Amino acid sequence: MRQLLSIGLLLFFGVSQAVFATSVWQVSKDQTQFYLVGTVHLLSENDFPLPNAFDTAFNASQHLIFETDMQQLTSPAGMNKMMSQNTYRPGQNLKDVLSNDVYQQLQAMAKERQWPLTAIEQFKPAFAAMMISVQELQRLGAASTGVDMHYLQLGLQQQKRISGLETVDEHLAVLTALNEIDANKVISSTLQDLEKIESMLAQMKAAWRSGHAEQLADLYIDDMKKTPEIYQITLAKRNYAWLDTLTQLEGKDTMVLVGALHMVGEDGLLKLLADRGYRIEQLHD
Repeated sequence: MRQLLSIGLLLFFGVSQAVFATSVWQVSKDQTQFYLVGTVHLLSENDFPLPNAFDTAFNASQHLIFETDMQQLTSPAGMNKMMSQNTYRPGQNLKDVLSNDVYQQLQAMAKERQWPLTAIEQFKPAFAAMMISVQELQRLGAASTGVDMHYLQLGLQQQKRISGLETVDEHLAVLTALNEIDANKVISSTLQDLEKIESMLAQMKAAWRSGHAEQLADLYIDDMKKTPEIYQITLAKRNYAWLDTLTQLEGKDTMVLVGALHMVGEDGLLKLLADRGYRIEQLHD
């Protein structure tokens, strides 16, 4: 589940006039222009302020498009729906679908990290994996407001239009599909990644913050493709579905914010849009 762990710490050293690339791209074709922004869903407080290019895109836009409608997803109704779809019914829990070996690994890690195992066990595999990752990120001080929520809050304050590339039901269907993958594979790979998360944080944040698309692809995309079902469910299928909305955008006042890994690779949005004749220009800080 490495796609959940795309954050870390990077310090730039140099003179104040230095110019750095960012994960913000201006996309244009004919009379249409919009900003495509690679985000990280969870950050540490030290990661703010973001590079200036993020605010440049935000200030030029009156319409913010996220992966899904964040207002609906984070509403009481949206949160209740997410929890109900990813929580086992009474009498069932995660232990029922794990081998003894993987469950013992989970038990040992929960004891070491002082996690509330009974709380984790109530969730289905993919959601449990996400909760495990969040617990570890919190331990490392890297689970505060991310790019998406930062601009959602600012957008609401400034009464900008908010929408999503997929409905809340379509967004939650991603977790449902991931829950159907072998639970042992999902949980064991997540536990293994925890041992490497600190180095992964630094590498991924460096690539994201400086907009190194090729480095992001090298770090994660090739590895994700080793589990084709996860790659297809979380990235490829969604990218192709989102193209319908992106290629129908008009005007010059839209900012599209999606997870940074959606940008890169042969199925990434940058390549898919370029293949359709869009001009892609990376903004610098």
